[in-house]
Formats: sequence, structure tokens, C-alpha cells
Amino acid sequence: MSPALFLLCIEYLSRLLKVETGKDIFNFHPKCQGAQITHLAFADDLMPFSYGDIASVDILMTCLETFEGVSGLSLNPAKSSIFLAGVKDDRKRSILERVGFPEGTFPVRYLGIPLAPTSVSVKDFSPFTDAIDHFIQKWGHHTLSYAGKVELIRSVIQGVEGFWFQVFPMHDAVLRKIQSSCTQFFWGGRSARVAWDDICTPKLEGGLGLMDIWKWNVALLTRAIWHFLRQSDTIWVQFVNTYYLKGISFWDYSPRNRDSFLFKRLCSIRNQLFSHFGGVEGTIEGLYRCCEAGRFCTNLIYEALRVPNPTYPWMRIIWRPFIPPKFSFTLWLSCRKRLATRDSLRFMNLDDVSCIFCRNDAETQRHFFFSCPFTSAIWCTIRTWLGIRRQMTTLESAIKWITKEHGGKGVRAKAIILALCVLVHEIWRARNGAAFDQDSTSPEVIVARVKLATYRILIRLYPTRRITF
Repeated sequence: MSPALFLLCIEYLSRLLKVETGKDIFNFHPKCQGAQITHLAFADDLMPFSYGDIASVDILMTCLETFEGVSGLSLNPAKSSIFLAGVKDDRKRSILERVGFPEGTFPVRYLGIPLAPTSVSVKDFSPFTDAIDHFIQKWGHHTLSYAGKVELIRSVIQGVEGFWFQVFPMHDAVLRKIQSSCTQFFWGGRSARVAWDDICTPKLEGGLGLMDIWKWNVALLTRAIWHFLRQSDTIWVQFVNTYYLKGISFWDYSPRNRDSFLFKRLCSIRNQLFSHFGGVEGTIEGLYRCCEAGRFCTNLIYEALRVPNPTYPWMRIIWRPFIPPKFSFTLWLSCRKRLATRDSLRFMNLDDVSCIFCRNDAETQRHFFFSCPFTSAIWCTIRTWLGIRRQMTTLESAIKWITKEHGGKGVRAKAIILALCVLVHEIWRARNGAAFDQDSTSPEVIVARVKLATYRILIRLYPTRRITF
């Protein structure tokens, strides 16, 4: 059956239920009476609701049987369940006999999401955390760069998070487990070189642009508050207005102990918005500012709720789109002073912390870039190749000069930025080869690698242009 025909059939069923449940003998579910909710339908799934008496259940089943006779669409007893609460055993037996399918138990999973009449516990989120662990275990069998891991976390894991975060206020224990799994995956079980909170900041602030999952959960749930502000004509808003608010504005409502965990959490988020934006009027204005073309944008509310950190101009150089991520990442670690040089590993009681190349001084990042005679000579050769006359003896001074003088879009500007990123990566690669594989790399080979990688990227950017330096 085509989707259009199926929708017509479901529309017929909805109208049939509305007519038949309007009879005096039908009793609504206690929490559905105010909003007159008899059923919810999504795709080919149907959830009818009624009071737990045989007469009301019989009306629902009669409607479904009539619908089957008209459309040819029938319930699948093997995939159907009935959920009962507060129903005596003799009445329960009569209801089960009438419907012809088994009684279900909570929590039940629908579209992967656990549904329960009470607060969802930490263990009920196991399908969520298990899905993330499944991805991480699968990726663990592959050799991935840090840049590749960042992209997988951003596109896959945070995609899964977004699906759940817009439905549930997450328990802190669940969020901590997710963050721990991501940290271990990213750093490969080794000691973290950069704190995860710092990684989950924008790139211009020194991070890797991942989402802070606590704030991301709040931002996605704020969409529900936006529906209250706009008084969206949705069943959920109608239900909350009827069952909880009862004529009171959401902005003035004080949650009660018997209110659901979700609704109390939304009220808590509302209070956070009051503190952040300044009262009701400030919150309303703030939420409207988080719209694009009339649509509420969760990315904007996330940024609005986040406390900004100082920005670093050199980050604009590192994360230029034409630079391969592996080069950007190595330079990022270096700029944050987080490369695992021997000096930074003194706590491991290393016998030798001298530079792997010159053996003269301790292996620090400042020595590596470019106080070491070995790396200094390479850097001098690269500067000469690019026609750079300025003497820059540290990585910091090189980045500062490039940011000020060569932050443009020209071929030479891109070549200089590329060459520095590739150089840092290749020096660190040569260092690791010498330290762990006893594989010494000559300065000439490193220079050749830098030139080759730079030319390859530039030719890809300018395929019809002759590039020389």
C-alpha cells in the first residue's frame, strides 16, 4: 500500500474512533480525558487508550475490527501487547480474552526509546549506552587517526545522542558513562592529553568543536519549551495544558511532586533560562533570537547557554578547510603544549629525557620547535624554499607571524600555512619513528615529505595553475 493510501486509511480509523468513543459507555483513560485523547498513530504503529473496563476496551476493539473489514489492514497479535494498571484480576482476564494478545510489561521499547509510566531509571538507558559502546568496540578494531575519531564522535555518536537527548532529561550517571566511553575511545585508553571539557569547546576557543553533552541535552529539551511559547497545536502541548497547567501559564507554573520527571525537568530548564536571559521577558526574547527563518535552532540555544572562553587567533590558521585534519590535529596538540615529549613524561621516571635528535637538551616542545639544531635546519630550509626572510626560532613566533601576515586566501599564503602544519606533523612523525622503531629519518627526507604534501594539496586546490616557489 502506498503511503498516501495508508494515511487515508489511518485518517478513516481516527474519525471512526472519534465517533465511537464519543458514546456515553466509553470511558477515557484518566490522564487522557481532559484532552480527549483516544489514540496515537505513527507510521504503521497504533496506541489506543481507554479506561480499564471491558465496555471501553470492547469499543476500541470493535473499531479496529471494523477498520480491518474496510481496509484489509489487521493487527498482528504476535507484535501487539496490552498494558494494564490498577485492574482487578477477573476484569483483566476478561480484557485479555477480548483483545486476544498478551499483556506487556514496562519499560517497553518503542523506536529504541524506553517507555514507562514512572521515571526511567539509569538501567533503562542501557540500549542507549550499549549502542554507543557497540560503535566504539567496532571502531576499536581499526587504526584510526585522532582526526578520524573526532569525526566519528561528531557524526555518529553525537547523532545517536541527539535522538535520545530531545526525548529524555539524562541522568548524570548516564552522561558520565558516555563521556568516559568517548574519552577512552579518543585517547586509545592512554592518559588524556587534553581534558574532555576543553575538547568540547569551539575550535576558535582551543577545542575540537564537539558538544558538551550536558548542555546539549538542555538545548534539545528547550525545544519543548519553545512549543509552549508558540502554543503549538500538538497533542503533547494540549495534554500538558490540560493535565498539568490547567489555565496557568507555563512561565508561572510551580511543579508539584506528583508531576512527571520530564515536566519537572522542563520547569528546571525554564528557571535556568530565566537566570541566563533575565526573567520571563528576557527568556522569550532570547528564545526568539535562537530562530532562523522562523524555525527554532538548537545550535543557537546551545551557544546562547554556553559560557564562552577566550578565543585564539591562531586557531583560524590551524583549522583552515584545505588543511588535512591529521596535520591540523598535530599542530593543535603542539599549540596546546600537549605533545607527549619526554620532558612531559618525567612522572614515568624515564632514564633519558634528552632530545631524540640532538641529544643535547631536554626534549621539550619549545626545544623541538625550533631550538633543536636538527629541526631548526629543516625549518630554515623550508623558509628558504618559500621565500620567507624573517627569522622565527619558535613555533609560537611562526604562527603569530603567519596569522598576522599570511592569513589570506592567496596561493602563497596557503602554501606557508600548509608547509608549517605539515612540517610539525612530519617532525613529530620522525621523532616517534626514532623513539619507538629505531627508524632515523634524515632532514632531507623530512623536507621532501613537506614539499611533496604541500604541492599535492595545492595542486588539488588549483588543478589548472602552475605552482612554483
